[in-house]
Amino acid sequence: MSPEEQKVLDYYNQAQEARQAGDNAAALNHLRSCLEVLRLTTDRLSQGRVCALMGDIHAGANEPAEALACFELAATCLNGPEAKRERLMVMFRVAQAAHSVGQETKALETYDEIIRVTQTLRDVRSEGMARALRGEVVFSRGGQMDGLHQMLLGLTRLRTAKAPEMEMIIEHIRHYGSQVSRKQYEQLLEDELDSHNLKKKLLAEPPPADTSQK
Repeated sequence: MSPEEQKVLDYYNQAQEARQAGDNAAALNHLRSCLEVLRLTTDRLSQGRVCALMGDIHAGANEPAEALACFELAATCLNGPEAKRERLMVMFRVAQAAHSVGQETKALETYDEIIRVTQTLRDVRSEGMARALRGEVVFSRGGQMDGLHQMLLGLTRLRTAKAPEMEMIIEHIRHYGSQVSRKQYEQLLEDELDSHNLKKKLLAEPPPADTSQK
């Protein structure tokens, strides 16, 4: 192991220890030191992984703008053929962080890129998630019926993949569906779905909010 590689490993381990101890500031400082050493090398893959971890820390601390910057840098670094899957996961985080800071155009463009990549990879599960989450962004921009249509398309892809995320997306669709007229919602489900069980789940009323005093 070269001296540079040993430094990278030491900084990375220190960052993980600090993160486990709940000291995000120290973890980020160690990762920045790690990144400084990596930038002297040609190891773009490791740079991307470090940036992605920094983004995760910022996201966990509810700092979406900082997380977005880190995830975008990570996606730029993870551009080799050996990192296709890793980059795909980072792109999801780019889209989610962009949506969190109100950069909805960036979020939509990123989901479009994810959909193109997942179709190339024949990753039906990830394609379904991207379509469903894209629909939520469209809905939030005022395109309610189009957004629901995209969410349902994503749900059908997740059903094809027998993805565990189906139940989560069903709850999301029920939530958004409660914000449009019941007649429109029921007609949309009738037009879009051929599964009686899915329709039954999606037509169930969302559970009431818990207003009990703790």
